[in-house]
Amino acid sequence: MPDDRPHDVTGLTLAELERAKRDLCVSLSLALPGSAVAVPIEARLSAIDAELAGRKIRLCSCGFATDDPKLLQGHLYGHPGHQERQHPRDFPRSHGVRLAQ
Repeated sequence: MPDDRPHDVTGLTLAELERAKRDLCVSLSLALPGSAVAVPIEARLSAIDAELAGRKIRLCSCGFATDDPKLLQGHLYGHPGHQERQHPRDFPRSHGVRLAQ
């Protein structure tokens, strides 16, 4: 039974998306296999994954990540030893980096 309700997550910040995804994964792990409660959880997780994939996430060498360029700029200004690093999904295939699906 697919969940056809809209799952609009476009208004959530990166931190909110990550927290929602973490909370939903915990909920899904507690659901019984084949349970109807898993359907809306999986639909919401799919919406979150699609939103994260569509955003331009910027990373710092320390692991800090944001989709707000001004926030990263402020972070880098406050931490002079840090630098922006390339997102793994943007690496050329020659680097051999594989992302989890």
